[in-house]
Order: sequence, then C-alpha cells, then structure tokens
Amino acid sequence: EISNIMVDFQLNPLHQVEVERVVTGLCDALGASERIFTSPVPTFYTRHTARFLAFWLLALPMGLYQPMAGTWNHWGVIPVTMAIAGFLLGIEELATQLEEPFSILPMEKMCEGSIRTAVMEQVERSKAGIQSPYYGEV
Repeated sequence: EISNIMVDFQLNPLHQVEVERVVTGLCDALGASERIFTSPVPTFYTRHTARFLAFWLLALPMGLYQPMAGTWNHWGVIPVTMAIAGFLLGIEELATQLEEPFSILPMEKMCEGSIRTAVMEQVERSKAGIQSPYYGEV
C-alpha cells in the first residue's frame, strides 16, 4: 500500500529509498512489539506478589502497634496502615498495568501517525526539491 502511494506521489528515488528505510524500521519495531505482546507473563509472579503484599499488609498493624503507643488507645494504627496500604496497592496495580502496556497504549494511532508523517515529509521534500542526506549506495 505504501509502495503504491510512493508511486502516486512520484517521489525522487533517493526519497523513496529513505521512506522505505523508515517503513522497514517501523515494521521491525512492530514485529518486536508483537513478540513482546504475545509472550505471556507467568501468572505466578503476579499472584505471588499479590499474596505476599496482602500478608504483609495484614501483619502491618501488629508491627505498628508499639510505635503508635503515643496515640490515644493506639488509634493511629488505622490511618497509618490505610495510607501505607493505599500506596503499596497502587504500586502493585501500576506494576500489573505495566506487564501488558499494549492494552492501555493507543498503538494504532501512534503507528499510523508515524508512517503518515514520514511519507508526507518525504513528499514535501521531493516537491520542494530538497535532497535529504543519504549515505548508502544507490
């Protein structure tokens, strides 16, 4: 499809080579991303982390009981435990999201914009008669 677009725009051969190089790089990056996406994260890691965190947060009030002796009837343990639990559970949720970033990133829009931008830049350069640096052999 991109080859047909380049023929329709009648680009300078050097610009065609550069566009093809950029598109090849994007295709390589897409292939690497698909390999990362299709390789599953073992569920053991996620489950183990969640279970350890739950056990640690359940034991936390016992560890805070003596340091909070200065509060009225040890009531300071509750808000401190809740604050620490909120931070740690938030970090754990972020880690879960980072295990599969492709579900939250707009990959199609990013790729479409990158390819369209590269092709249109070469078209504008070709129309303006600007030669881009090319360091390979033709």
